[in-house]
Amino acid sequence: MLKESKFQALRKSELLKNTSILISGTALAQVIPMLLQPVLRRSFAPEVFGSYSVYRSLIGILIIISSFKYELAIILPRKDNEATNVFFLAILLNVFFNLILLFVIIVWKSSLIGFLNLSDKFGDYLYFVPLGTFFFSAYQSLNFWLIRKKRFFPISINKFVQRAVEGISQLGFMVAKISHGLIFGDLIGNFANVVSGIYQGIKSGLSLRLFSPEMIKKVLIKYSEYPKFNVIPSFMSACSFLLPAILINKFFSSENAGFFDLSKLLLSIPLALVATSISNVMLQRVSEKYRNNESFVKELFPIFALVILISVAEILVIEFFGISLFSLIFGERCGFSGSISRILVWSYALNFIVASFSSIFISMNKIKLLSIWQLFYFVSILSLVLFKNLSFMGFIKVYVLVELLCYSVITVFMVLILTKYEAQIKTMSWSKDQV
Repeated sequence: MLKESKFQALRKSELLKNTSILISGTALAQVIPMLLQPVLRRSFAPEVFGSYSVYRSLIGILIIISSFKYELAIILPRKDNEATNVFFLAILLNVFFNLILLFVIIVWKSSLIGFLNLSDKFGDYLYFVPLGTFFFSAYQSLNFWLIRKKRFFPISINKFVQRAVEGISQLGFMVAKISHGLIFGDLIGNFANVVSGIYQGIKSGLSLRLFSPEMIKKVLIKYSEYPKFNVIPSFMSACSFLLPAILINKFFSSENAGFFDLSKLLLSIPLALVATSISNVMLQRVSEKYRNNESFVKELFPIFALVILISVAEILVIEFFGISLFSLIFGERCGFSGSISRILVWSYALNFIVASFSSIFISMNKIKLLSIWQLFYFVSILSLVLFKNLSFMGFIKVYVLVELLCYSVITVFMVLILTKYEAQIKTMSWSKDQV
């Protein structure tokens, strides 16, 4: 009877239900690009994917600061009027930032190409970075609005639209033999994502009529803690995750960066399919519970069991079948990516577990503690420049050891935060009972 009641409670869990919606939608969205990868990898050379990886890494780093992290505050206000103006503030900052970025690229293009070790053929990629950053950052703001409104199914629809348009566009450019087709397809997919997000946002109450210059000024000051304490640490955290591809391109070659990119793409599937979905749902759910001083740790157990199971499965598959799978699916020359993956899979598995629950820091307003860890992570990754004289595979092994150390530290932080919070809730409950 007890087991049956637990099963029923699990089925009724709002957290698990919303997570399932996002995971299902994201999984469906990932099917198209994953099916196209074997075709694209055989048509575009590894160095093309290496340069494309540098482009995506730059955008991944820049989106952290383009809206100064104000998009995170969209879920916090009790009233939609205030939340709407936080959204518009994030968009305005995004526009301003990318106009400045475009100016910087136009003026210092040659220096940037030399620093990144890009060939002249791929140097023009830099001109598309501001536009790609704007699209990606704009959708992040829309995404947080939809999370606020618990519109998880539309979020899944948006992801599907993005991936479908991106995949079909890249395939079309491949057939037309356009060398910049990967980036063009990426931009078109992100544009479609923004358009779909705007449509879904309007349907859920987002309105330009609520825009207020006075309210913009108010929320700029009210939520200033986000740019003060989160922009630089988050920027460092993004650099820590994305810099390795840039460093590999710089210290070794675009070809090695391309092989690394393929390994990263495949190993990040659990991150893309599951961790991001869990984190988005948990951000809303834990924020709500935390505001109301309610316990929520027990709700995390089934999610924790799920991510552990997926992590173990990924490790076993890659260790035993990685090289064969990469060679079979992506072509013989990509078997090298399988060898890289056998080393990387350990850090990616732990990263997946941590990323699934990382929104706890934001939901529980532990921004400063998260910032301390992000600084530690950034310094640790920067230390990789000391190992540039190693062989490529030696460099990869050192990188994995650094990753395992950093993610072990943040895991300890999360356990301590949750343990302390649950103890406080029990104390509050006991005090009420005594009264």
